[in-house]
Amino acid sequence: MVAFEPQQGSIIKTPALLRRLLFASGLVLLAACGDSTAPGGAGQTISVAVVPPSASLLTSGSQDFTATVTNDPSNSGVTWSITGCSGDASVCGSLSNMTSTRATYTAPTTAPPALGVTATAVKDNSKSFTATVAITAIAPAGQIAFTSNRDGQNEIYVMNADGSGAGRLTNNPANDFSPAWSLDAAKIAFVSDRDGHPEIYVINADGSGLARLTNSPGSDGEPAWSPDGTKIAFDFHDGHFGIYVMNADGSGLTRLASNPTDDRVPAWSPDGGKIAFMSFRDGNWEIYLMHADGTGLVNLTNNPAQDEWPAWSPDGSRIAFITTRDGNPEIYAVNADGSGSTRITSNPWQYFTPVWSPDGTKIAFSGYDGSSQIYVVNADGSNVTRLTSIGSASSPVWSPDGSKIAFASNGDGNGEVYLMNADGSGVRNLTNNPASDFGPAWRPRGP
Repeated sequence: MVAFEPQQGSIIKTPALLRRLLFASGLVLLAACGDSTAPGGAGQTISVAVVPPSASLLTSGSQDFTATVTNDPSNSGVTWSITGCSGDASVCGSLSNMTSTRATYTAPTTAPPALGVTATAVKDNSKSFTATVAITAIAPAGQIAFTSNRDGQNEIYVMNADGSGAGRLTNNPANDFSPAWSLDAAKIAFVSDRDGHPEIYVINADGSGLARLTNSPGSDGEPAWSPDGTKIAFDFHDGHFGIYVMNADGSGLTRLASNPTDDRVPAWSPDGGKIAFMSFRDGNWEIYLMHADGTGLVNLTNNPAQDEWPAWSPDGSRIAFITTRDGNPEIYAVNADGSGSTRITSNPWQYFTPVWSPDGTKIAFSGYDGSSQIYVVNADGSNVTRLTSIGSASSPVWSPDGSKIAFASNGDGNGEVYLMNADGSGVRNLTNNPASDFGPAWRPRGP
């Protein structure tokens, strides 16, 4: 301890006075180190930011928001709320998956007035940030995504199911194709060769949020969403094809049921627990089934003919497929446990791409009897009916309510997307463009 000698003219302080001065100086020191009245500490004001700061959604679409709070040493995060809208979830939408930093907003089925998603700091509830949300109504008949080269290269477009409101989602000098809707109707996965070879990308249904999901030197096949929207399966070619699955953000890439020959065309069961696919591992194409993690591999068809293109019934009990076991491609169906293999079609034609109706009572398909046309058959194989007689028709897809079928055709001399009633009546050209339009994908109803 250093002793200070009193100087001439100095004030000699008493011990009591010294203690009071030291206490007072301590308060000054504490105030200098951090204003106890400032919620953020150190005299700094808390602030809140939200990413994205604005979002444009279609009705029933969803958007994830992330909040950041600065100058909050307690890391208390935020609370979430919908602001600027009066009403319940059916009017204003809803928030889910809420944490102290993240939340998912889901729009209602009808477009409300402008609203916001607000993050309010827990540490200081006078500090908040509101992300603006604009919601656009979808035509009552729904929407159809498709591929078009009307801008010089293949791009993903979306139009209303009556052909109106066609808009381009992607804009790149490469080729974008094979759109696939997530089952909540919020996102579209597709294949693009914009990076030199086919990769899988995803984009929000309004054209925002483009993201590349895969990054490999091989070729990625058409994406298939899991029913809960958390994963995407696809086949990948790096010398031969294999089935891969990844999280919907591209993370967690995993190869399933690996073997040195080709596995192709993954199809999720309606409950998301299994994946059917076609495999050449036995020296000919067979339909296989496995759990979604790649375990429990089973050969469902086990036939020396070619068995290809599996398609699940909506209730998950049966799988339709194409087989040559009768000499020419026919449609068969098999129970999900491999039993009860049944022939659905019986004509000397060639059949392609079976697609179940939403209620599971019918199967639409492309049939070739001199030209490719759209047919429909009852699920028990009765009443095969030709629906189209227009150039070449292929790629049938059912509307979510089963009342209509969209398909691709060159009936007007170039590729177009057409629509008809489920009985084949009311055929109309939806795209009517001198470019090539193809690959229709009907937007699911969403949540």
